[in-house]
Amino acid sequence: MQPRINIITIGVDDLERAFAFYRALFDLPDDSIGAGEDHVAFFMSEDFSFVLFPREQIAQTAGKEVAITGTAQFVLSHAAESPDEVDEILDQVLVAGGAIITPGTQSEWGYSAYFEDSEGNVWELMAAAKAN
Repeated sequence: MQPRINIITIGVDDLERAFAFYRALFDLPDDSIGAGEDHVAFFMSEDFSFVLFPREQIAQTAGKEVAITGTAQFVLSHAAESPDEVDEILDQVLVAGGAIITPGTQSEWGYSAYFEDSEGNVWELMAAAKAN
């Protein structure tokens, strides 16, 4: 794995409040901000985004029932070149002593998986869907 952190997703308790804070702090133009029902993404550069996501949903992504102290408060994301690379990295995770939270899964957004390192920090691996 050639390490890259392409997205940092942090957990927030109040998405609207956090959005207002970071919008004011970053002072980005509207076309550099994307929002959905459950998240807000700030596109900082071509290959780096900062995303706000409800803390409870991050806990669920990390395989925890509730967001409690010790539950992941952020997710680091690595953009892989292909689904095969995602699976190869998952194999390396196991050899290195990490654990797979969610195996590689295809969705409308592409192919992704989640794992935790030896200390419980959560990573997302993703290979974007190819445009037709």
